[in-house]
Amino acid sequence: MRSANNSVETPSFPDDAGADYFIREYRTAVNPARRDLLENKPPLLILTTSANAPESHTHRVLEALRWALGPEHKRVLHTVLHAEDEVPLLSVQAGAGLGFDIPRRSAPDRFPDFWLMADAVDHIRESRAGSGGLGARRLRDHVYRQRAERGGLPGLLWHMGGTDTAPIGGVRGFIVGLVWHSLTRTLPRWIWARRQNRRLVRSKRSGWLGKHLNATAGGAPVFELLDQVGARQAPRLSLEPDHPRHKEGLAALELLLLRALLEDLQKPAVGRLLPKRRRRVSRPVLLLEIPPEGAPGADSAERFLRAFHTLQAGLDGPGPLVIAVGSPSGSLQTDLGVERTNLRRASSLLHSSNPRPVVVPLEDEPFERPGLQIPPVQPRKFMMGWRAVTAVELTALAAVLVGGATAPSLWHAPPDTRCVGGDRPVAADGQNKMVEVKPKEWYQATLDRIEAQNRDAEKYAPDRAVRTVVVFESDPPTDARDTIFDGAIPELRGIAMWQEWLINDAASNSSRVPLRVEVRPVGTGFRNAVPAVRQLIREVKQEDSGEEYEKVVGVLGFAQSTKETRDAVELLGKSGIQMPMVGTTATADEMQRSDTYWPFTPDNSEEARVEAEFATHSNIVAKAGQAKPHAPAECVPAGKAVIVRTPGDLYSESLADKFHQFFQGDKTVINFSQSSQLIDTPAGTQKATSPDRLASQVCQALKADPDTAVYWTARARDFTAFVNAMNVNGTCIENGLTVLGGNELTNVALTGEYAGKGWLRLYHSAHRLPEEDQRASAKTQEFVSLYNRNYAHDPWRQDGHSAVSYDAFHVLSKAVDEAHTGNSVYRQSIVTGLRNGISFDGATGFVRYSEFSSGPPEKKTLVILRQAASGPEAVVACGAYRQSVKTEQQDPACRR
Repeated sequence: MRSANNSVETPSFPDDAGADYFIREYRTAVNPARRDLLENKPPLLILTTSANAPESHTHRVLEALRWALGPEHKRVLHTVLHAEDEVPLLSVQAGAGLGFDIPRRSAPDRFPDFWLMADAVDHIRESRAGSGGLGARRLRDHVYRQRAERGGLPGLLWHMGGTDTAPIGGVRGFIVGLVWHSLTRTLPRWIWARRQNRRLVRSKRSGWLGKHLNATAGGAPVFELLDQVGARQAPRLSLEPDHPRHKEGLAALELLLLRALLEDLQKPAVGRLLPKRRRRVSRPVLLLEIPPEGAPGADSAERFLRAFHTLQAGLDGPGPLVIAVGSPSGSLQTDLGVERTNLRRASSLLHSSNPRPVVVPLEDEPFERPGLQIPPVQPRKFMMGWRAVTAVELTALAAVLVGGATAPSLWHAPPDTRCVGGDRPVAADGQNKMVEVKPKEWYQATLDRIEAQNRDAEKYAPDRAVRTVVVFESDPPTDARDTIFDGAIPELRGIAMWQEWLINDAASNSSRVPLRVEVRPVGTGFRNAVPAVRQLIREVKQEDSGEEYEKVVGVLGFAQSTKETRDAVELLGKSGIQMPMVGTTATADEMQRSDTYWPFTPDNSEEARVEAEFATHSNIVAKAGQAKPHAPAECVPAGKAVIVRTPGDLYSESLADKFHQFFQGDKTVINFSQSSQLIDTPAGTQKATSPDRLASQVCQALKADPDTAVYWTARARDFTAFVNAMNVNGTCIENGLTVLGGNELTNVALTGEYAGKGWLRLYHSAHRLPEEDQRASAKTQEFVSLYNRNYAHDPWRQDGHSAVSYDAFHVLSKAVDEAHTGNSVYRQSIVTGLRNGISFDGATGFVRYSEFSSGPPEKKTLVILRQAASGPEAVVACGAYRQSVKTEQQDPACRR
């Protein structure tokens, strides 16, 4: 491949399976359409070549990735790290490379913390022969001198002081040495050192060095701490380079240097008010070559990757995108705990906050063919420097302030303490009543309806294609208590409604493929999902003996995120039968284990982020001492969160961990399970094995901090037990209790289970707007009206489960319609249709699956409901709940 304007060969990425997806997502991860997406923390990505691959394979991949970031001059802040013996600390090379050829008028434009640490580390390594510290003063003087050599005010003052090689005698020399040098060197150096100490050690917000070295805010000054580092590492660095202790010393210095560089790279923050902060329009990129184990530079490369992995999880900011290419050793992969995947799956991970490293093996064969060019990214350019923009904005601000001086009352507006969703609790005045449920009757009636519609579909079989869809559901209910904790009934009703529409439309529309539905129970909590999938795989591989209409063309369901459903999705994806799967209400990111599985609802990363923003900035917790007998009058945002999770439950663990990552206040984690043992309980967290014990722990947290909210990720059955325990004990509910949870709580809340609990303020997520909400689209209102006509006495009329399954079945049937030719329907064609993108206006809002991605639909509707006495009220509505809705029109919690 040749460029258009010269004969230089353009580097190309190997055309491996999934390369199209990876190229597109790589470019958007580096230069996203929306700047707020830079807040994601992409994983460490390692592209591995085979053991026998030539070195040119690694260089080809690195050069293709680098070329996209700036063929001639840098368009994105980046550098390529080549491990060599002469550069044992690759962080030095990384900082120097990022500081060279900076994109014009971009940010960040300097690395103060990195260069300070680099100068200190350089001095430590040069003086490694000693066995003790180098002296804090000597170290300070050396680092300041290096700082002065880089220019700026310190450099100007230093050179004003004259040279060190031409001493001046007599009175003039005395005055120069005592007064002039004090003003130009000694005093500026003292002020500079105090500033570094305050900034890097004593500051509670940004004192990262003190935290890194486990120093307290009132501890030793910065250069004493660094001198102590030198004292510890000097004996190790004096050993032979191959000695394990020498490598430990280098690892400690690598960690310090890389931490400083990452601290510099996370500033300025995305967005905000200052012009310089708005200059972050693309993500910094570090590309790294990994030589084979034992080759020169292999230790340096792997030391850098270990350091980055150690720091990445605890880093406050999103950090750079790091992509390593080459041959990592087995010990490195073990130490990093890598997840092996393919290019397509890795491309979707580039947009998620997933600190777990990902390894993608590259095959040799694609390197023998022409590759794919990665088009250069086109980040936004700026016409003015940030200083000029600052001057303009300050002038405008001054004008506003002068005008505002005539209206001083504007500066004293009282704070807004109105409670989000109103100041009444879940069941004020006992208005919310328990709804009668008939689980066995309703479940069986839905199955009967589906079976009758199956027979209607089969009538088309002699003349046209008719196929079957399998729905995996939990076991049929045995009593009313089971039903309120399970969304199976509304989900099956939604499926039945879409099947009815499909069959009726097929009467006049010959392009429709009528679909039969087989409901296959897989146990309570989907515990038998894996055996059920194995059985399906066996049937599909032997399906030639059955009727054509019995051939399975897709799977619906997997409504809960459990380890069993995750394993079932992965098993079906790897079976080789190309079975398209469309999920319903399973939301854990970990469910996306197959490129033939399309989840329908926003994943836990997105839900937890929205809920954390909502809890942090919205008035949801009753102010202490303000509660009335029935409802609080004033509310404040949550200052602390008690996160209740169930160990071993994929949904609970996933949602809890991601909320813990996004919530900005103090956090306490309680592992709650009513079984006798708690499995995989993380160290340093609390645990409870009974609702009474959990209630006691929550009360302790409330008494310590009244602005506490409970973030509930355990299952609804456990929540009901907890609410009852809190109500019976009654020791801390005088000011009320705020609970924020996922859609797991929707099923129970809508049945009136919490009637009479006047102290409970309940917020939970859902996947469509309530019928009375004026923001709901015409399609949503149409679906609600149809559902209410079909199921007038359903307690779950406002629940999103039915709308989700209705739209999920719509997705699958639309792909089947597009794939069928004559009387043939091939599963591979259905998968291709899904990969090409599906979009329509549905019951849950506008549905759009992007091309080449098997993640959730873009901008999928996510709602936070406030469960009030009169019914659910949407207090937050995110995503495309209408086709025309814009991001800026949505609630602040939706925006990043």
